[in-house]
Amino acid sequence: MNPILVLGGGPAGLSAAGELAAIGAPTLLVERESYLGGNPVRWQYSLLAPDLHPAEDVMGPLLRRVEGSASIERRLGTTLVSAERSAKGYRVGLKNADTVETREVSAVILATGFDHFDSRRKFEYGYGRYPDVLDFKEVEKMLHEDRIVRPSDGQPPKRIAWILCVGSRDVQVGNPWCCRMGCVVSIKQAVEVRQKHPEIDAYVYYMDIRTYGLWEDLYWKSMQDHGVKFIRGRIGQVTLAEGGSRLLATGEDTILSRPTEVPFDMIILASGMEPSAGTRDVASLFGLPVGPEGFLTPRESDLNPVDSGIPGLFLAGAATGPKAIPDAVTEGMGAALRAYQYARD
Repeated sequence: MNPILVLGGGPAGLSAAGELAAIGAPTLLVERESYLGGNPVRWQYSLLAPDLHPAEDVMGPLLRRVEGSASIERRLGTTLVSAERSAKGYRVGLKNADTVETREVSAVILATGFDHFDSRRKFEYGYGRYPDVLDFKEVEKMLHEDRIVRPSDGQPPKRIAWILCVGSRDVQVGNPWCCRMGCVVSIKQAVEVRQKHPEIDAYVYYMDIRTYGLWEDLYWKSMQDHGVKFIRGRIGQVTLAEGGSRLLATGEDTILSRPTEVPFDMIILASGMEPSAGTRDVASLFGLPVGPEGFLTPRESDLNPVDSGIPGLFLAGAATGPKAIPDAVTEGMGAALRAYQYARD
């Protein structure tokens, strides 16, 4: 059997490759970055919601399973540049530096993940202009290292605000969908800050709180047990307060129906999920259908979310839309079993 190609080394791709190795299938794992682990490793995720377990408890076993398997050929810093149907599977072109190699594979799993919205596109929030306006993915490293300080002066903040739905549910930037993860990750971060530094006040500005399923419990605990404060409203702009040492968040409290103007030491933007560059590339290479959001569209999203509708081509993880790490891991396993079944028949 020719190897099964797994494209993408994030949670879904690692899960798929590890599952294939466990059932004895030769596997070719291709990742465009120089490391495995995807966004959790890139941004050094700290704790995972809703149980606040260390991200290492999830990512560590996935990485060790792949890196310790002799049946998984790992190709880092490599991109897929061509793909065409062969007698049974696919003939693909893989580019590393200036070299292009042609390989025959029996099936393909697309686990190309997602990118975060570029918060600079919401210029009114000052991201990229004011050093103390951060994207919430950047705060994960601070939490991981337990070093919560203002980038502008290295001093601990006294008051932090999280602004939800930055680049999500926003028709002005072309992203009307909910990213699913912004609420719960921001709440998780606020809880972490309060647990480690109870002297820091934490505020969350929201349109609606969408902590679905069992994650709802974290939302209530954040208020009842950790003193996180929630303000229903929209921040219209972030500027420098008088004196220039703090940030000023100006907007509207939609419960009280009145303007609000509050100084903060740090403001954290919950940037949404968008299709990754790799997802856009494979959609073009394989002629795959995409939804209006740009994510890959399974043949039957409810009954068979890992089946692309094209023979020998399977989908997993955030390539098909925003989702949590456990969901991506589960889909990676499902895609692996379907790909193996196809390659073996």
